[in-house]
Amino acid sequence: MSITRREFLCLAGAFTASACIASPVVGKEAAVRIPVLMYHAISDFMEEGDGYTVTPSLFAAQLEWLYNNGFRVIPLREIGNSPVEKRTVVITFDDGHASFIDYAFPLLREYGFHATVNAVGELVGVKSHSDGQPMLSWDEYRYLLGSGFVDIGCHSNALHSLERKGALGVSGEELRQDLRTFRETMFAQTGVRPDILAWPFGLYNERTTVIAREEGFRYILTSDNEIFRTPGNLFEIPRKNINNKYDIAVFRTEVKL
Repeated sequence: MSITRREFLCLAGAFTASACIASPVVGKEAAVRIPVLMYHAISDFMEEGDGYTVTPSLFAAQLEWLYNNGFRVIPLREIGNSPVEKRTVVITFDDGHASFIDYAFPLLREYGFHATVNAVGELVGVKSHSDGQPMLSWDEYRYLLGSGFVDIGCHSNALHSLERKGALGVSGEELRQDLRTFRETMFAQTGVRPDILAWPFGLYNERTTVIAREEGFRYILTSDNEIFRTPGNLFEIPRKNINNKYDIAVFRTEVKL
């Protein structure tokens, strides 16, 4: 019987995981470090100083490293569960670049990894205002949701502007309406109301958090460059911004537990 290279790695990975981590489950009182990784675009083309793009080859190498070292890549919502195993990672993508479905999704599905894509409502199906890259459409989001490997979160409906200071640049009522518009639009398009929110440019305060919670968001992602520790605050989840400076040596240092 012949098997593919990926099937072999799956078998080897299952052995590695069981041999190396031996299912070390921790109790509710023990803290477990869970790196929540924040990606944006995946492309071979980037401007000098680009702090948000990862090349397809480097992204593939990072996933391969996670798999071969026995890491579990879980849905974001599972970080609130207890007990949580060590060697657990969460993967998120902000903005909703179409490169996700070209480069990231096939690999995630092959490895059995899960990811959350945080979409900007007004950019769905068009090109990004900042870099002109194409963005995922609602048809593509429906396909991704149907796969079982991807959740869709909110990255605001129309507040993705650094010049306007994101969620901090509008009144409380304007923020509330923006979040409602995104949730209603996504429900109409997919049948799912999102409960995951990622603040545009990581700009938020106590007022914006209160409004987001009142509008039904249960998992709120920041851009604070830290590791999430359980049990932690699910309304203020820090993330590591992964860009093309994260070669495997740096990546290993950031996520190794």
